[in-house]
Amino acid sequence: MEKARVLVTGFPAFAGGEHNISQQIVTELNRIGSSEVVVASPPRVHLDGRPEQDDMIRTVVVEWQTDVLACDREGADRTAARLSASDWQAVLHLGLCDSCKVPRLERVASNELRMRVSDNSGRRIVDGIICQDGPTSLHTTAPLHRLPLETLVCDVEISEDAGGFVCNETFYRSLQAIEEQGSLDRHGRPLPCIFLHLPAAEDFDADLQLLLVKQIGAWLAVRPRIVVACAVLEGTDGRFISCRRSPTESFSGCWEFPGGKVERGESVQQALQREIDEELSVEIEVVRPLGVHLHRMASVEIELHAWHCRISAGEPYLAVHDRLRWLDVEQFLEVDWIDADLPLIRDIQRRLISGEPLSGSAII
Repeated sequence: MEKARVLVTGFPAFAGGEHNISQQIVTELNRIGSSEVVVASPPRVHLDGRPEQDDMIRTVVVEWQTDVLACDREGADRTAARLSASDWQAVLHLGLCDSCKVPRLERVASNELRMRVSDNSGRRIVDGIICQDGPTSLHTTAPLHRLPLETLVCDVEISEDAGGFVCNETFYRSLQAIEEQGSLDRHGRPLPCIFLHLPAAEDFDADLQLLLVKQIGAWLAVRPRIVVACAVLEGTDGRFISCRRSPTESFSGCWEFPGGKVERGESVQQALQREIDEELSVEIEVVRPLGVHLHRMASVEIELHAWHCRISAGEPYLAVHDRLRWLDVEQFLEVDWIDADLPLIRDIQRRLISGEPLSGSAII
């Protein structure tokens, strides 16, 4: 079971208010100390291609590090000042949003101060900036595009306007410090940091918001995994298609077997038929599995399922890649594959030549 240490911050009441939901949640997490949290997981598939019925299988023990930040300049600076001496795997800032109907994840922190009310030190800057030489905006270091929103305990909005008050200032200063100090998590990623605006407790169930904070805090600390299927696609003459990645893609100029991401509830066979139709405009027969390879990078884990397929109708037409090459099995290692795929390519070649079936549950 994975373990992680996550900092969660909140603020006290401000502008004459009596309560702040972010402080309430931070106080409760401090009381709890740690939690076992089931993390939203990407779709998983069996070796035979069937989708897992229950793909939420990743549990993380989170030790909650907590801090109630002063609602002023000193509080906005506090997390940034502590980064270099910390061993956090993620930072989750919480704040009250009295106009929000549902919790709101902030994607962007802006280098501006637009304070409609005074903070708790009496400061009120209506048209200012946070850092004179800083960028106009900074984006969250959390992989927000990989958060499976449909698995969260409640609806969440994604926002690009964190406001101009101390919440936005805190978020900006934390992201700026992560960038300037090169702060990394245990996976080698820029330290994940995000801001979650919460509705008032009287407008949205506080217990549900606590569960949401636990989910997001745990998710921030784990490296996401995506499941990808590729077609080792055989033509009528017994040769196989390889495709070169275009200049606009990552790993441009490298070769790969065509395919793509397996969507939730989708089998490998369905994913391959959909992806090959989109990428090559041909119909295929999905024959058998050839191998599974897990590639760990700093930002993501890729679980790659390779299947032997045959073209059943149509002529290949490139819609995504910039070149196509037909290969005999013996030629597989003559092209410039993505380095991480090479162990799988060798295993695929061996299985195609020997006819050996894929068995067991081992991942290369």
